[in-house]
Amino acid sequence: MTTYFSGFKIKGLRLKHNLQALEVATALDITPTYLSLIESGKKKPSSKVLKKAAQLFNVTLEDFIESEELINDFEELSKKIDIANIIAVLEMTQKMKG
Repeated sequence: MTTYFSGFKIKGLRLKHNLQALEVATALDITPTYLSLIESGKKKPSSKVLKKAAQLFNVTLEDFIESEELINDFEELSKKIDIANIIAVLEMTQKMKG
């Protein structure tokens, strides 16, 4: 099975922990600009940066990886439902969790 790195997860964890980009970039020893590129999926971080991020957010390295199957499922879903509605439902679900 093919897997993909998801920089969006780093951004999600940063926001979940109420951290500013500068704080995370400093903790990861990278620039805020580079962090932005990682979070937007335009750059892939080194294994060193990923390990630091996993420690910072208390998650495993695998938490930053998405399977090809999940990506394909979301692509199919986005063909049927407007992406804004998907995001709204996901945000509502997160708020309900706590």
